[in-house]
Parts: sequence; C-alpha cells; structure tokens
Amino acid sequence: MSKATITLYNREYTVNCGPGEEQRLGEIAALVEAKMQEVAGRVGNTTEARLLMLTCLTLADQLFELQRETSDARAKDEDLFVAAVEHLRQRVESIAGQVGRA
Repeated sequence: MSKATITLYNREYTVNCGPGEEQRLGEIAALVEAKMQEVAGRVGNTTEARLLMLTCLTLADQLFELQRETSDARAKDEDLFVAAVEHLRQRVESIAGQVGRA
C-alpha cells in the first residue's frame, strides 16, 4: 500500500492508495479542490465540515445527472438498434421474395 498527501482547502491529508495510483489520486483531489473552491464562492463564509458536505452533495448531484444522461442515451441507442434490426429484417424478407420469384 502506498501513501499520498493531498491538499483540500489548505489542509493536508495523507491517504492510502494502491501502488502507482498516486497521480490519479492527485487528479481526483484537484477536481475536489476545484469544486470546493466553487462551492465556497457560492456559499461564502462557512465551516470546513459544511463546505465538505456541500461539495460532496454537489459532486453526487453531478454524478446522478451523468448517470441519468447515460441511461437516457443507452435507451435511445437501444431504440435505434431495434429499428435498424427491424429494417434489415424487412429488407431480407424483400430480397428473399425477389429471389423466390426469379
């Protein structure tokens, strides 16, 4: 197990991570830090614990929205796939009928 030090809102935290995951953890921490700064700019003066909670809720909201969008896109893709298969089925039947008459 490796350890990495990340900084969130001017406070350092030592976090365990898998070997070689230090850079990824740093990237994640940078994303969280940016979101914390954004939330802090919106809510103003608040406690660190409240800021962390609001940041977590904001990130969770974004995650839920992405999951919904992905689900909607998947359903749309499935509808297109079904329509394409139906179109191909009709074309094969048409070609088979033409071959049968020849």
